[in-house]
Amino acid sequence: MFAPGVPRDATITERRLWHVNPDDYAYRSQYLHEMPDWLAGYFGNRYETLFNGVNGRRRANTFLRRTIGQNVLPRLRKVMTRYALPGGADDLPFWKMLSRLPSLERPELKQLGGKIAAWLAQAFYDYTDSIKTDASDLNELDRRTIAAFTQLGEMVGYINFSAPYWAMIENDTITARHAECGILRMMAPAWWYLRLKRARDLQREHMAIAVGQVQKAASAYVSRKSLGEWIDQKKRNAEFFKKFDLINEDGDRIALADQVYGSVANPAIRRCELMVRMRGFEDIANEQGMAGEFYTITAPSRYHAVHSKGGFVSQWNGASPQDTQRYLCNVWAKTRAALSRAGIHVFGFRVVEPHHDGTPHWHMLLFMRPQDVEAVRDIICFHARIADSEELQTPHALKARFHVEPIDPDKGSATGYIAKYISKNIDGFALDGETDDETGENLRDMAKSVSAWASRWRIRQFQQIGGAPVTVWRELRRLRDLQLTDNRMDAVLAAADVGCWASYTQAQGGALVARRDLVVRLAYEITEQGNEYAEAVQRVQGVYSPFVPDSSVCTRLVKWAKVPKLAEAPAEAGFSGGSAAPWSSVNNCTEGGSRRRLKLQLHRRGFAGSDEEIDILKRGGGLAYGRSALIYKNGELKEKPDEPQNEMWPGW
Repeated sequence: MFAPGVPRDATITERRLWHVNPDDYAYRSQYLHEMPDWLAGYFGNRYETLFNGVNGRRRANTFLRRTIGQNVLPRLRKVMTRYALPGGADDLPFWKMLSRLPSLERPELKQLGGKIAAWLAQAFYDYTDSIKTDASDLNELDRRTIAAFTQLGEMVGYINFSAPYWAMIENDTITARHAECGILRMMAPAWWYLRLKRARDLQREHMAIAVGQVQKAASAYVSRKSLGEWIDQKKRNAEFFKKFDLINEDGDRIALADQVYGSVANPAIRRCELMVRMRGFEDIANEQGMAGEFYTITAPSRYHAVHSKGGFVSQWNGASPQDTQRYLCNVWAKTRAALSRAGIHVFGFRVVEPHHDGTPHWHMLLFMRPQDVEAVRDIICFHARIADSEELQTPHALKARFHVEPIDPDKGSATGYIAKYISKNIDGFALDGETDDETGENLRDMAKSVSAWASRWRIRQFQQIGGAPVTVWRELRRLRDLQLTDNRMDAVLAAADVGCWASYTQAQGGALVARRDLVVRLAYEITEQGNEYAEAVQRVQGVYSPFVPDSSVCTRLVKWAKVPKLAEAPAEAGFSGGSAAPWSSVNNCTEGGSRRRLKLQLHRRGFAGSDEEIDILKRGGGLAYGRSALIYKNGELKEKPDEPQNEMWPGW
């Protein structure tokens, strides 16, 4: 229902302000009407506050003219233009909803996702109906499948989204199999809901940057709304973890929360692992007499929305943090190519963190040969400063774009240089009382905002440069103190087991090892048509060495499923904990890998590891072991004391 006199095309904010000041509706509308509802409400509240104060009408209208009309609205239009639908799109059945994407809530997003999926499904059915003849051979059938995928992909591009596997169309590498999977995704409402929600969140945050809601004078790094959503999501995740257990085939239960918080998903563990890796690189550099350098790289001013001391940057080009991150990645790609041409090799770590307005910048701690220090500086400096170099007229501007600080052992270790940045960008550990140079706020308090910023823009905060992969390290640490038969593989495992990143890196081939020369790599299990879109699903199964025949070692021996906690299981369901849908970390290890690992465990305890011994253990029996017995449970050999001293006996 519309109140008497309120124009029918008035937005929610305009209707509310009509009751505050109906006389200035037309004047107000030119500034607020085109804003998304959630953003117009923010400025509407400020207008109402001013209007109800001293000289209210004049001050409120001045606010509209100067703040919004002269500053905010031009920047907002610059951003909104990037997401505007093409001309002629208003004939789409869902055009109005899609044009209001930043203002939609979850139920509306689900509804919109269903409409887009139905639109594409109908187009697919129309295409297939238009084909009058059957395919004469498989090649013709594949050609038609790819043609149908191409048609749907072009329709998706028309509404400013990218179809899955579209890069393969552009590179002319698409296969009928990929086309089939892509068609299934584009016709799935659930897939569209996730894509729409992601697009909505990014558009909202980008517009918040445009209007000045992301800056130290308002909310540093990330908008208050995004920060609140991130905190709420963390709370929902924690509550979800508390409600479930993991159960294996033997009925053993462990709390899901314990597993999550015991992994690198725990910020404290993630921070400690990063420090271990960084320290390991430093130990290698010291042992080999290498030099260390700490670099800071920042994007040109056109990528920055707000000055560090306040006020909009006039030359801002409307870039989002993702745009800036792509620019910095391009700078580094050119730098690496130049270093490679010069025969220079470096290794270390990169940390990405935001300026107060959400614009990312990089810190890099790199190690190199002492004779390469000047060349590395020159190459990085050239590529960091070449863009928009005309604005680098002062020493301050030059330093802001690129700055280098040699690692001085007398001032502290190389790891100490970067430790503050690692902690600031994870959980603020050991930073109590320290203030943020960007905002002046407590560093520990700002860690949440930085994490929310990285989550919203999906920017990888930490990147290892050179060295062996950490994913292999993590898989090897699952094996603990197992001993492998191949000496090279066992040296890598032993180093990972004791947590020595330097030894692990050296055993893998050194800090400058090429991926093709790694001693130990990940082994994967591929499940054909493993998800609802008929795509092949690849999961880590274990590790292997390309230099050792039949060297695969399974690191995930037990199947786990996610089930409700017993206290929360419905009584009428007759829950016994025996069956449930498998969780994402389930690994179906091959029987061969399981037997190889069991054989290695038997060798360590002095057994021959014969097929007979393995078969007894796999059937649930046991082997005499001193005054106890060995049994096989949860993928591990375990001792069961005070059992009969028979050499071999059946299971109980």
